[in-house]
Amino acid sequence: MSTELDEKDLKILQELVEDAEQTVSAIAAKVKMPRTTVQERIKRLKQLGVIKKFTVQLDHSKLGKPATAFVLVSFQQGTTSQKKLAEDIAKLPEVVEAHVITGEWDIIVKVRSESMQSIGSLVVDKIRNMSGVGKTVTCVSLAAVKESV
Repeated sequence: MSTELDEKDLKILQELVEDAEQTVSAIAAKVKMPRTTVQERIKRLKQLGVIKKFTVQLDHSKLGKPATAFVLVSFQQGTTSQKKLAEDIAKLPEVVEAHVITGEWDIIVKVRSESMQSIGSLVVDKIRNMSGVGKTVTCVSLAAVKESV
């Protein structure tokens, strides 16, 4: 199955990104295509894995987790691998994202919590004590200008 997307597929995807809850009929009207065609294209995009899942975007401050930070982690050779360390860090409940990256740092982690103090405890008491962690730098988010799910 070809994964080549045309302009119409991209328009449908943009509509879904903006509001995945809208009906297929509403999308069809916006992209000026028949509803059945849009429905078939969405089905194809799901089968191709272009659309992984439909989800919701949360307001974390209303869920008691207004504090966001990014933790850069330096990997230290030892008892674990870099990927395994990232997987272990990702299991922490405050961790929203964990990526193995290139450059000066080896792993970047996005965390959310109820306060900067709790993020500090996470970094100092949990992450820095994990086998394979060399050093960390924590960058606090002052404001989210753009954030995807």
